[in-house]
Amino acid sequence: MSAIEKRILVISDIHGCLHEFQELLKLANFDPINDQLILLGDYVDRGSKSKEVVEFVKKLVVTNGVIALKGNHDQMFCDWLKEPVETLERYFMNGGLATIQSFLGTDIKENIEEDTYKKWAEVILKENKDLIDFLESLPYFYENDSFIFVHAGINPSHEDWKNTSEHDFIWIRDPFLHFDHSFPQTIIHGHTPTFILQNDPNIFYGNKKIGIDGACVYGHQLNCLEIKNGQFAHYFVKKEGEYSDQEL
Repeated sequence: MSAIEKRILVISDIHGCLHEFQELLKLANFDPINDQLILLGDYVDRGSKSKEVVEFVKKLVVTNGVIALKGNHDQMFCDWLKEPVETLERYFMNGGLATIQSFLGTDIKENIEEDTYKKWAEVILKENKDLIDFLESLPYFYENDSFIFVHAGINPSHEDWKNTSEHDFIWIRDPFLHFDHSFPQTIIHGHTPTFILQNDPNIFYGNKKIGIDGACVYGHQLNCLEIKNGQFAHYFVKKEGEYSDQEL
């Protein structure tokens, strides 16, 4: 079976929800030989198993040829490690403490001072260099003839969508979500929870845009979009542990 004939499975915004991610792969009967799994970023923050998710994703990439893209939370974590005091406020507002605890392997209960933040970053970098290098090296998009896969979206104002900035690939919302684009491919993205787009956490099908972030870490569900022979199917695992699939 050639790569172009493979079933494509797409998952985004895992956010430390390791159990749900692994159960979703089982539910979709992920077969690394015959399937191409594409992950759209945000492996860390808010959820309690951020380190374990990154370890699992790295193993999938190295062992099974899975395509893993970068999300804004992955970048924020890497940025915090470089500047643990300067980027602290924004990172902690976005769920970074859960990631730090996961990588340190302990609950944080001590009095926190600037030197403490620096110490945490030094320990994480020293003990997890391979995982941090992996996150830093992740690409911003992947494409084939029919689809563009990206974390947040593209900037539709560019004649060539590849001129979208790295920041926009992982952060963009309104200019992408609220305006149609002129490119031939359908864009599959995460980042913006689908309940914001359509008032429920199932996959959102727009005009040449498909949003798949089911906001699992917020108590909703982790979605998997299946693309096979030009048809879509939807698998999901609810945060509560209820599993389902939905054919379209």
